[in-house]
Amino acid sequence: MSKNPPTMLFRTKLALNLIAQIVLVLVATAAVGYLVAGYRSLLELQRQFQQRDQLVAQLQRSSDELTRMARLFVVSRDAQFADHYREVARMREGLQSEPEGYDEVYWDLALDQPRAAGRPVAARAMQAKLQDAGFAPEDYARLAEALRRSEALMKVEQQAMGRVDTRGSTHPLSEEEWKEALDMLHGPAYRHAKAEIMGPLRAVRQSLKAGHEAVIQPLKDNLRFTAWLAIVCLVFTGGNAVFMAMRYDRSVRRPVEMLRHWARQVRKGQQSQRISLGHSSEFGELSQAIDEMAESVERSLDELKEEVARRARAEQVVRHLANHDALTGLPSLRLLHDRLDRALAQAQRKSQGLALIFVDLNDFKPINDRYGHEAGDQVLKVVAQRLAASLREADTVGRIGGDEFLVLLPDVDSLVQAQQVKAKLVALLEQPIFISVHNLAVRVTAAMGIAVYPVMANDAQGLMRIADQDMYRDKAEMRSHPGAGRGA
Repeated sequence: MSKNPPTMLFRTKLALNLIAQIVLVLVATAAVGYLVAGYRSLLELQRQFQQRDQLVAQLQRSSDELTRMARLFVVSRDAQFADHYREVARMREGLQSEPEGYDEVYWDLALDQPRAAGRPVAARAMQAKLQDAGFAPEDYARLAEALRRSEALMKVEQQAMGRVDTRGSTHPLSEEEWKEALDMLHGPAYRHAKAEIMGPLRAVRQSLKAGHEAVIQPLKDNLRFTAWLAIVCLVFTGGNAVFMAMRYDRSVRRPVEMLRHWARQVRKGQQSQRISLGHSSEFGELSQAIDEMAESVERSLDELKEEVARRARAEQVVRHLANHDALTGLPSLRLLHDRLDRALAQAQRKSQGLALIFVDLNDFKPINDRYGHEAGDQVLKVVAQRLAASLREADTVGRIGGDEFLVLLPDVDSLVQAQQVKAKLVALLEQPIFISVHNLAVRVTAAMGIAVYPVMANDAQGLMRIADQDMYRDKAEMRSHPGAGRGA
């Protein structure tokens, strides 16, 4: 090391410069990411503010429109104003959708025109809109109070309109009654009630604006600072890149090009590729180290491939043993439960059925006791082979313990279909089984219970229970009627 300090100095400078570049790029990337997320948050906050502000304005506008229509009807006694009043009330209650082109000046332009038809969309009550808008609790309380007061004021307006509405009445409207109706909608009490509605609405809008400014102003300041930080990092990164290009172009370009070529060859799978610059500079040392590393990696890759293959084989054996019965090779209870859950999920998605058949051998214990466990194991293997060979590829048969088996039948929609499969299995298992260790043939029978989804149960536990119960009923029937024929 002490013989070539310039080499070490160059490496140190290169490493420090590379670290600085990485830091600048990471900071700039983080700043840009923060800017993107911040502007999205800003837009979302603006959207929420506008939505809530529009709801407050809509509540205020509807109250003003109701007042306007009520006053126009009392003054003119024109029935169209009463009809318009009811339209506005129904729109607030969510019983009628807003007409096409409904805005702040709608009634100014449409009072002397035929009424527009409501849009064919689902209408929602003002109360529901306010609840879903996400107002602060205190603001929502003000809005609810304003809405309650507005509804109370509507009763006054409807009472005043009822006094001057002479449709269907035989008595003409007197001057005194008309003045009373006018006073109900223009008097101090009405104006005070109107102010009690608008006061909370103004407070809510001011609260919304203040809260919005309090949230977005720090966000704007952070975004402004982050933007300047990103610009500074990008400027320094660019300047440093230009400086490095000018400073080290001649001394770095050729070795780097050779390194790049070597990297391309390695990416293509040519791990035997070597650099071998053949000089004593820092890049010469680097090329030597890379060549040694490549040789080591090549050896390690070969060893790793062999180890991965060995582990894969071992894991495959372990997985098979964990999920399959060691004697018969059939799926174990754990794997059966997993396949049953998957089959139930698929049946629910596709509105299909499935069936379970619980199989319990009746004559197995005497064979096991008389001829030994080796003979019993041979019987279990033959039974497992017959069950597996008689089913469809999509079906599953597994051993769940002792002389008990479980058959899963996807896409079986009725009890009749399941009973047909059961009859087939019964006939198959009643055939003689040859025991080679004793050179004799034995016979076994099986009690089988059926459960069908969704006719009998909707979950795995229920299907297992029903199939088990049906199996015990079948076993009891076989004991009470020995020798009787069995089938579907």
